[in-house]
Amino acid sequence: TPEFERQSESDASVTADDSNLVTVHVVPHTHDDVGWLKTMDQYYYGAKGEIRKDGVQYIIDTVIEELYKDPAKTFIYVEIAFFKMWWEEQDKATHTKVRELIQRKQLEFINGGFVMNDEAGVHYSATIDQFSAGLVWLTETFGGEAEPRVAWQIDPFGHSRAQAALSYQSGLKGVFFARIHYQDYERRKKEKDLEFMWEAEGDSVFTGVLYRANYMEPTGFCFDTRCTDTPMITNPNSPEYNLPERVADFVEYLKDQSAHYRSGHIMITMGRDFAYQNAHKYFKNLDILMGAVNGNTTSHGFRMVYSTPSRYMDAVLEATNGTLSTKQDDHFPYADFPHAYWTGYFTSRPALKGYIRDSNNMLQTCRQLEVLVGSKRCDADSLWLALSVAQHHDAITGTSKQHVADDYARQLAVGQTFCKGVINRGLEELSGMDSGALQSCRLLNESVCSVTAQSGYKPVTVVVYNARPVQRNEYVRIPLLHPHYRVIDLSTMEPITASFVATSPNTKRVNPQAMPIEVVFEAFLPAMGFSSYQLAPSFFSFHSHRLVSQPVEEDIKIESKTLVVEFDSKTGSLKSITNKAFDMIHDMLGCRVMEYQSSTGDEKDKQASGAYIFRPAETAPTEVGPPVLTNYLVGKEFSEVWQDFGEWASLVTRLYYNKDYIEVEWTVGPIPDDMGREVIIRYDSSLKTNSKFYTDSNGRGMMQRILNKQPTWDLNVTEPVAGNYYPVNTKATLLDEDRGVQLTVLTDRSHGAASLAQGQVEFMVHRRLQVDDDRGVDEPLNETRDGQGLVVKGRHWLYYSKFQSMDQTRVLSQELFYRPTIALGLDIPAPEHPARGFSDSAVNNMYINVLTVINVDYQGDVFTYLLRLENIVPHNEGGTPLTVDLNLVFKEKTLVEFAE
Repeated sequence: TPEFERQSESDASVTADDSNLVTVHVVPHTHDDVGWLKTMDQYYYGAKGEIRKDGVQYIIDTVIEELYKDPAKTFIYVEIAFFKMWWEEQDKATHTKVRELIQRKQLEFINGGFVMNDEAGVHYSATIDQFSAGLVWLTETFGGEAEPRVAWQIDPFGHSRAQAALSYQSGLKGVFFARIHYQDYERRKKEKDLEFMWEAEGDSVFTGVLYRANYMEPTGFCFDTRCTDTPMITNPNSPEYNLPERVADFVEYLKDQSAHYRSGHIMITMGRDFAYQNAHKYFKNLDILMGAVNGNTTSHGFRMVYSTPSRYMDAVLEATNGTLSTKQDDHFPYADFPHAYWTGYFTSRPALKGYIRDSNNMLQTCRQLEVLVGSKRCDADSLWLALSVAQHHDAITGTSKQHVADDYARQLAVGQTFCKGVINRGLEELSGMDSGALQSCRLLNESVCSVTAQSGYKPVTVVVYNARPVQRNEYVRIPLLHPHYRVIDLSTMEPITASFVATSPNTKRVNPQAMPIEVVFEAFLPAMGFSSYQLAPSFFSFHSHRLVSQPVEEDIKIESKTLVVEFDSKTGSLKSITNKAFDMIHDMLGCRVMEYQSSTGDEKDKQASGAYIFRPAETAPTEVGPPVLTNYLVGKEFSEVWQDFGEWASLVTRLYYNKDYIEVEWTVGPIPDDMGREVIIRYDSSLKTNSKFYTDSNGRGMMQRILNKQPTWDLNVTEPVAGNYYPVNTKATLLDEDRGVQLTVLTDRSHGAASLAQGQVEFMVHRRLQVDDDRGVDEPLNETRDGQGLVVKGRHWLYYSKFQSMDQTRVLSQELFYRPTIALGLDIPAPEHPARGFSDSAVNNMYINVLTVINVDYQGDVFTYLLRLENIVPHNEGGTPLTVDLNLVFKEKTLVEFAE
């Protein structure tokens, strides 16, 4: 009978025939993680079936065939990393089919990024790069017809305001996601407020929360091969005949969903992780279901159409006509149950998070040098794509299985290898050195360098590159086997002040091969350029100083140009801080290494702490160990104080004479495996912060956080510690509003952070857990190296001053992000050009950044570059227009033409 006919081609319109009908937009989709339980390649090829029987190549194969058979059907695809792999394996006939499907608007690319990136731990520059990797490939392959119109962030575990703004600025006018706090979801569901306008950095972005806070199909209606749900059986003579009951159940679901939306349109997502392994089976059953509902629209009250999120967005915006509510804050932290706050992943796998940040810095340097030398190769692309993959919401988050995390690091290492060659060869060419003269030391953070380890008493040339488009001075640390050197500035051939200091013994926990000595000197760096220095063997020098332990009889006081810092003489702990440049403002300041014991479930709830979820067993952290002062060193360039906290945690607190910040270098691990432990560094101050602090949004604007409070709903506090943790990508600020004083902590990687008491901020820096948190990864977060817990080393910069605006620390944040790149040469001739700057006159403003420069194309000696310039102060936070002379961005190149 007509009631049981399958969906026909004529039913593809998204306009309902009857205004009383609710239009149901059916969106077939698959969510294909670019690594999680299996690696990217294992997922694509269908390998490791004992873990999961998923093969992305077969999904795309079968979907394309089904779409091509029936012009009424639609499908959306997100992960360009996978689609690119598939496309490169297809023949011309298949390419033609795909292009037809795009032209017919049956196949629609959504999001457009290389991956569906995380929104908590990613830096905005990496987000832009991963979007670019996908969008550039789409444009080059399909032209403008494949340009995405909406963002589809359905699986990330919380959502940032910066991500929404970047999506909008990338041409995506709406965003859909699933995971928001369960209390926020229930409030929005009740008030029919699941669709709203998000005011993000001055842009108004349509935002839709998926029903049930879930991107899967309605329960019982999964028609894929891996599912066990009952298919649609239409033969009334079969004992398995079930059509009336199945349709009735589905219509009840539609009624329930439509009761919570106000536009007369609802969207049904038909798919899940790695769905449509057999698209024929899925679409056949879906056609039967849609045909049955549409065969009796008067009774059911619904008309079902194949659609896409962009078509649905258009329909909702037209129907609501500017009446949607607005939101200004973000969607952190995410919780799916009262005792399940997804705030652990803000810190999980801190070494990988640091490696990703380091790779991001290297990529920008690599691209710049490709452009500066006029390279016709694109060796930086290898790291670009690897870094894009690493932004995936199960990569940088630390929420994959261990072998998958290892594969993310492998891809980055391959990309870094290409870029090391680009950087070294580029600096050789620009400085006039012989090819092969320079090498990289990628383990400087572990006080290991193969060049200086082999130097004996031969001279070592050090070339320091600055990727920032403004001049800067930075302190450089090079590991050595002995201190018998002096440092020569090769631009003037004059010796400069250098200090030699013993490497902290705790660094040997990071790498047993750590070298015993470090030389420290101040490098003066031109804008987007380099300076060269030489470590010249010398047993006597008035410019070199060996720092030795100082006797301690009373409280330690060290000074820089702007700061006076006091330490406790017994423990070496920070005690107070004074800023001489701002009316001698003064505050108490302490720093402690502490830990939370991880919950494995209790009488309240069985929920355990895991890779995703942070749930401490107690609300108060305990000391890792009593602080013990182990060394106190004073020099002309810098001074430092060493502390141990028990056997596996240590701090080196350092003050450079010409810098306005305190550097706190932390080393944590190997964490014992007797129980789950979550390690924090806590800063205690006398600032009156009134239960507030501020965190950055992916390195861009700052977000106010209030203890036990959410701006848009009445928060019921069920986890007083984990529920107040927020992601920090580059910095967090304590602000004493009455006195106008700030303490900002800048980070070298993403952390979770909280301010749980007056004047206090804590950063979780490492985690080692013994149980899984039951969110799918099915593996404890237990990172090891050589049979012991992983040791991680990182740094914080503490900036203390009078508060004027949030942009005071933006330049400092850029300096920490764009750490100078160092290349070394052993016993080589002095460079012909020891120092060169390539952007000295173009910018002349510390708030301008060259965010990206990419070699796009070349014809003979004429190159086409993609250049992204950035004003690092957002306009919604007081940023003003700044002028850049494009003729001088690369001052040794001639600008022929440009287009914005």
